[in-house]
Amino acid sequence: MRTSLDSAFEVHVLRPEETRELRHRVLWPHKSSAEECVIDVDEADHATHLGVFMAESMPWGVVLEGREGVLVGVCSLFDQPCTRCALPWGGEDVLRLRVMGTLPEVRGQGAGAALIARARDEVVRRGKSVLWCDAREVAFGFYERLGFGFMSEMYDLPDVGPHRTMALVLSSPRN
Repeated sequence: MRTSLDSAFEVHVLRPEETRELRHRVLWPHKSSAEECVIDVDEADHATHLGVFMAESMPWGVVLEGREGVLVGVCSLFDQPCTRCALPWGGEDVLRLRVMGTLPEVRGQGAGAALIARARDEVVRRGKSVLWCDAREVAFGFYERLGFGFMSEMYDLPDVGPHRTMALVLSSPRN
């Protein structure tokens, strides 16, 4: 599916194992291998894993067997309520964005925005109203530019660093 944000990028649904190499390179380089880059709900029925691809082959891109182009970014979506802070929306109205990252070579070119656009579509498709995440400090500006707001104070995740909970409201909470 081509996004309207940038025709250089195309977003596709991935299998959980197809996210691991990019997660390792971008999010968790401290882990010993890509096989360790798994989260507890990767295989859940409600999980959706997205990857953004470039048609042009670049030596730094992740090549996935049976896929055209190179993988340059990933994110995963889950039906998970926020337990870190009180949000004004019920757990049924939210979709959680997790393990999002793009290769440094494509940052600022629309790859991350293409992932968020597709995640927004998934929020609407599932009848939800809010997309929320635990954002790394280095990504605060990215999320703010796309309409996310801060929902918590700063907290630290071991081996990863400072974070804040952020949310993007797509419609009014249900009454």
